Amino acid sequence: MSDAVAEVRLLPPQLADVLERVEGSARDLGVEMYLVGGFVRDRLLGTLGKDIDLVSVDGDGMQVLGAVARAFGWAPPQQFERFGTAQIRGDGFILESVRARAERYDPESRKPTVKPGTLQQDVMRRDFTVNALCQTFDGRVIDITARGLDDLRAGVLRTPLDAAETFAEDPLRMFRAARFRAQLGFDLAPGMLDAMRQQAERASILSVERISEELRRLLISAHPREGMLVLRDSGLLERVMPEVAAMIGVEQGGYHVYDVFDHTMHALDRSPRDLITRCAVLLHDAGKPPTHAVIDGKHTFYDHPRVGADMAREMLTRLRFSNDEADAVSQLVRLHLRPIQYDEATFSDAAVRRLIRDAGDLRTRMLDVARADTEASSYPDTHNIDSLQRRMAALDQGRQLSELRDPLSGDEIMARYRKGPGPWVRDIKNALRDAILDGEIPPSDAPAARRWLDDHPQVGDGCI
Repeated sequence: MSDAVAEVRLLPPQLADVLERVEGSARDLGVEMYLVGGFVRDRLLGTLGKDIDLVSVDGDGMQVLGAVARAFGWAPPQQFERFGTAQIRGDGFILESVRARAERYDPESRKPTVKPGTLQQDVMRRDFTVNALCQTFDGRVIDITARGLDDLRAGVLRTPLDAAETFAEDPLRMFRAARFRAQLGFDLAPGMLDAMRQQAERASILSVERISEELRRLLISAHPREGMLVLRDSGLLERVMPEVAAMIGVEQGGYHVYDVFDHTMHALDRSPRDLITRCAVLLHDAGKPPTHAVIDGKHTFYDHPRVGADMAREMLTRLRFSNDEADAVSQLVRLHLRPIQYDEATFSDAAVRRLIRDAGDLRTRMLDVARADTEASSYPDTHNIDSLQRRMAALDQGRQLSELRDPLSGDEIMARYRKGPGPWVRDIKNALRDAILDGEIPPSDAPAARRWLDDHPQVGDGCI
């Protein structure tokens, strides 16, 4: 690792100003304060973030943050009395201070009893040794666990205290282990998985929101497959995402080389780091386990996109994803096979226009899901998907098909046929949309739509 003191001198000016102000405010107020946690870990790994974790041993960290906020013109600190933490935000920075504390967890609760403690007590109750490193403002590293620096160099996640005890006290640390495996690529220390399996049932005391936040961060990490394998091997996956656990061991033939679960994990690693896309890849084959059948020696999964779309919405709703997120992922799961089935020679322009219409604003994500799905198969060539993307762009210049609007209003249609409101208005609007998708009416061309209705009187007759 580079020399820590030299590293401080090379800090970006804005970050250097913030740290200098924190150090000066702590000194003026007589508060013993250190940098700690993820900021120190990432700094030593060569990444300088704007989320700065601080720990105060003697004195009030809230006063220090208040002084820093006033100096930069930021909003006053927010304080969370129960956990002894305070936070300020400004110019993209998030500074959080916690007083050194000792915690005791009730076995039946996810909320600890907190009391002031020493720096050593605070560090030893943290989740992993690489997150327990402290640093003075002049760059000196304090490794109270005596393992943190070695584990950081070796790329190892290890708990400061006994792993089973650490996970039993706060089961969220098991999900954090999976997330850091995905985020940092670090290995779990020997015995960690065994301890997680022993304590997996403790996950039941966690709030859905805390679990969901860790899953979100895992999924957009650099190595999502590795994190998901930790959840699988620890027994946590079946507790929080049984729909995904059900994929394990489900065989599939054709162009697949892996079972449904392993295929999904490899596809996950090949997808862009976008939460909606990654969720869609994770769940694109969720419908395969319940639809699996073997007919004449072949594995079949009839209607699995539709079944999987419903399962995706249900799972994400349970995990407190927003309705918009759940709807988007569900639609991507429903559509995921259509780009893969594309054939330039047999797909008409009308078929491509309909896919443009159905995908809407999800078009790019739909194609990304299809690419990841294809790349994780025995035939990873995405030429057809690239061809489809070009053809969609050519047919949808100006995105008129993606944002397809009715060329005629309901009021005009009712006036034209001299009839009141009813389902028939929707039927005529659908007929006009189909004519647009078939290339018979230009998008948003009201005069052309009126002429088309004149030339197709049977449409009105059939609807009225």
